[in-house]
Amino acid sequence: MKKRGQHWSFDSRDLMRAKCSHCVRVSTARELGVSGLKELIDQFYVRPDNLAIRYGMRFEEALEHELIENLGEKIKMPLDRTMDATLELMNEGVPVIYQGVLQGGSGAMAFSGRPDFLLRSDYRFEFTEGGLSAHQVDGWSGGYTAWDAKLSSSPKPEYQTQVGLYADVLKELGYAAEQNHGLILGSRELAAFAAEPLIAQMVQERNSYLKKVFSFIDEDPQRVEDIGELICDASSYCDICEYPELCEHERRQNNHLQLVAGITRPQIESLHRSGVKTLAQLAPREEPTDKLSNEQVQKLARQARLQQHTYDTGEHIVEVINPAELNKLPAENPGDIFFDLEGFTFFGEPGGLEYLFGYTSIADGEKFHADWADTREEEREVFERFMHELMNRLQQYPDAKVYHYANYEQAALKKLAERYGCYQHEVNELIDKGVFVDLYKLVKASIMISQESYSIKKLENYYSFDRASDVKEAMGSMEHYDQYLSALETDKAAAENLKRQVIAYNQDDCASTLALTRWLRSLVNRDV
Repeated sequence: MKKRGQHWSFDSRDLMRAKCSHCVRVSTARELGVSGLKELIDQFYVRPDNLAIRYGMRFEEALEHELIENLGEKIKMPLDRTMDATLELMNEGVPVIYQGVLQGGSGAMAFSGRPDFLLRSDYRFEFTEGGLSAHQVDGWSGGYTAWDAKLSSSPKPEYQTQVGLYADVLKELGYAAEQNHGLILGSRELAAFAAEPLIAQMVQERNSYLKKVFSFIDEDPQRVEDIGELICDASSYCDICEYPELCEHERRQNNHLQLVAGITRPQIESLHRSGVKTLAQLAPREEPTDKLSNEQVQKLARQARLQQHTYDTGEHIVEVINPAELNKLPAENPGDIFFDLEGFTFFGEPGGLEYLFGYTSIADGEKFHADWADTREEEREVFERFMHELMNRLQQYPDAKVYHYANYEQAALKKLAERYGCYQHEVNELIDKGVFVDLYKLVKASIMISQESYSIKKLENYYSFDRASDVKEAMGSMEHYDQYLSALETDKAAAENLKRQVIAYNQDDCASTLALTRWLRSLVNRDV
């Protein structure tokens, strides 16, 4: 959102974050020049940057290069990144315009945005052997359609709303074509939509957003305190926000309910209505709220008490809440393996790439096994080799289990079996028979810990597991793999070093899964 003099404008990111009142109020207050706000938020400013953003930009650039290669002089970029320069190209009748600017629209506040592509009405996009191109279908009757590139396999509603913003501006400017607008998807498919439904869908979202903005402006906030809570209602928008660290700071400063592991937004809202604003206030709570039963409140309060204890003392504590669930953990078998998959969402083909199969085996002295893949062909080989070795292991040790943490491994194996048309029956049968043991489900059903999440990294506080790898989080492993892919073309030694780091991270995860399993068994006879 921007304010220039008395003129306000918003962009598509503002609308994407519109459901978060924190984002709306902070961005509006920033432009209003509320006293003390700039000094506060500047401490926490972070330029939005992550793999999704970077790969989305690469996808858009790749499409631009393909169109330039295929269309030559039929595609142009405005010399200046302004709407006047964009309109000049439309008036010239350029078939495809990229990196243009559109401003205006039918709303009470002007929209300002940059459609990836503007397509003349007598042209249609198509995918050819040479990539994205466009061909002429009939005579030009005037007007353009707007298209955005999205690295996704589906045309999500928020993407359609964004295209609706561009279609609305084109309509108001008198440059709208009758043909469909649309999305160019990462699956290299085109999703086209009629203008009127797109605009109608967008208007509903936009008007709701602008109502919040103007209502806040009418409040005439003067101080930071007038903005309200400086914490996001949810974390859904943090990847596109400039101030996620502000939220984190405020959560801790205010002992906010969002710190409670597993708590939901509706639960927080219900507790707020009952006067419970902090984790410390929740800890002794026993009474129900308007939406939460006694049992639900007591469970949340118990989690809050555990966490508050750790905040106050630094001591990590665990409570067994369901011994019967712990008793379901099978006895250790020499054939057991402790399995962890690493996947790369942004592989150049739909569905991502499962690039690292790692597991630790008890039978051979807790040896770590790692199998690496950089291509679809190698992915298939690695998957088939893993399944072949697993089936042989189960013949030797019929009661062996495959332990993992959370559902990713099971979902990925199902996906790979379907992708390659092999081991489908075996994967489903092994899952149905309980050969795969998801320790996350067991943990959630059996114990409570004094941590803000139930990730395996948080659980390591209880079985004193020390990681050897420099990579600390799953997203970090994806960052390292991305760097590895880049280094492959320029620095083989650097690529090999990055590969070793990711494998070391995976080895830590497998060893930690084994340590977690043994620790959970040690709790079986522990009192509640």
